[in-house]
Amino acid sequence: MDSRHNPVNRPSVRPVVRLKTGYAHRFGLVCAFRLDRQGGGEALQWADLEADAEPEPHSAQGPVWIHLDLKHANAQRWLSAHSGIDPLVVDALTAARVTPRFEQRGRSLLLILKGINFRPGGLPMDMVTLRLWSDGERVISGRHEPVRAASELQRSLVKGQGPTDVGDLICQCADLMTQHMEQLIFEQFDEAHRIGHLHDAKPTEDLVAELAHLRRVMIRMRHFLGPQRRALERLAASHQPWLSENNRERAGEVVHQCTQYIEGLDAAQRISEITQEEILQRSTEKTERRLFSLTVITAIFLPLTFITGLLGVNLAGIPDATDRWAFLLLCLFLGLLVAAQLWYLRRKGWL
Repeated sequence: MDSRHNPVNRPSVRPVVRLKTGYAHRFGLVCAFRLDRQGGGEALQWADLEADAEPEPHSAQGPVWIHLDLKHANAQRWLSAHSGIDPLVVDALTAARVTPRFEQRGRSLLLILKGINFRPGGLPMDMVTLRLWSDGERVISGRHEPVRAASELQRSLVKGQGPTDVGDLICQCADLMTQHMEQLIFEQFDEAHRIGHLHDAKPTEDLVAELAHLRRVMIRMRHFLGPQRRALERLAASHQPWLSENNRERAGEVVHQCTQYIEGLDAAQRISEITQEEILQRSTEKTERRLFSLTVITAIFLPLTFITGLLGVNLAGIPDATDRWAFLLLCLFLGLLVAAQLWYLRRKGWL
């Protein structure tokens, strides 16, 4: 029989409590689990957390993961009064504006990661933040906006396919947060190519506006990916005793993924710059061709206008005004003049 369901093998483990999402969210708790070290875990609720006013070692029963909605006052109160975390770390966990970072204090660490915003109606460039603190026995994470990586981790624990220890949980969070960026980065890459092939199908102003938006998204992602890679590098190099060698290797793989995404963003950024230059160059060439055409037309009609204007202002009277062939002869002369101009312009290679 599986030890997870055998009360004889695990007398000290609390009974499984199925957490009601609506109830939990009213108190700022998104989810909480006690890991069984076999990929699963038992759900906890606020009563279990409030019972531990002073944190005690959980290694005998299994490490605990607590995921909080940091916009809720009750979650912030619990962090400040009952979590046992250093106040400076609590401030870092609850700050509204943060950048990816990694900090260590004794046996504990703080890891802040950025991820893609998957909320309906949200913009991918408005990235969400996952904050993680751990001392090797507990992982306390928090968010201001829903984070898909945490939801996937929660589902994997329910299915019994989740992390087995604290280090594994942290590395899986980092891996999921990074993996979710892959699709968006490839989409930006493809979008830059697509815009480049639409130069004849859409107005230049629309193409330039689309490219500008695309570049803003990539710049914002690149702005956070750099610090995130450095934070993950520090995690991979951490010598915390509760981080296994497998944990460090997995963190190193996430660093490699992050590096690839940064290179992909840089490549997409260069493609968008080249595409924008090509669009502007084509637009400039079209403008120059139009101006040249207008210049040629002006050059052709300027002598005609001069001659007809000269005849029109002749105060002494128009020569041969009474001759019935005068107008036809004038038109013939002007036609020959236009033909001579066209011959000259073509000979010079201007037509």
